[in-house]
Amino acid sequence: MNREKAMEIFDLVIKNKMLPEKIEDLVPLSFIGQTAVSFYREKVALMDRLGLAEDQKRETLRDGQDAGRMLLTIEARIGQLLPDEEEARKTHGGKSSGHHRTLPDEFGDDAQHRKYRARQARTIARHPEAVAQVITEAEENEDIPTKTAVLNKVKADREKQLREKYQKETKSKKADSTARTTGEALKYLGKLREIVLLLPAKLPPEGWTDESFAEANAMVEIIRKRLEAWP
Repeated sequence: MNREKAMEIFDLVIKNKMLPEKIEDLVPLSFIGQTAVSFYREKVALMDRLGLAEDQKRETLRDGQDAGRMLLTIEARIGQLLPDEEEARKTHGGKSSGHHRTLPDEFGDDAQHRKYRARQARTIARHPEAVAQVITEAEENEDIPTKTAVLNKVKADREKQLREKYQKETKSKKADSTARTTGEALKYLGKLREIVLLLPAKLPPEGWTDESFAEANAMVEIIRKRLEAWP
């Protein structure tokens, strides 16, 4: 389906304000919506570059924002209708490998992609406050709200919470150990703390190769061996 057709179909969905009730109908609509939102974003950016009339841009931006809000509503609804991940694992003997079998066929044939799409929808459904904030910020900044913006916000908020929790839990221990640590050891400890705070709290589940993951483990092993030098 070309992007103009996707935009036309999605505009009808927005105007009718009626969403399908079944997840197998919502998932294809989500794919159409994603195409439409991407097209709107490109169209607004092109209008900026060409210096077209402000009225034209404002109308297109408004339509794009409507599409973005509708897409987020669809994604949240999909997330609400999906089977609970823990329950799905119990159904398959506690194995995550069987989880993808409980997901809609419309997510595609690849098991990893099915789980990835389900994770996105569940995340959006579980964080309505992040969705609302992204929509508000998009309106204030003359932008279009997107799934990526919501997912990035949820991730950033989670990392901030974990970082603050880590800092709180280690505050007293840090004060005690720092008071008794001196010289180069104090500098080394400070650098290790910086590394822990800078790294994401959770290992990225995708994007690794055997070589890059082996390199990451090798770096961890180097630090461990260096620390073994202390008696």
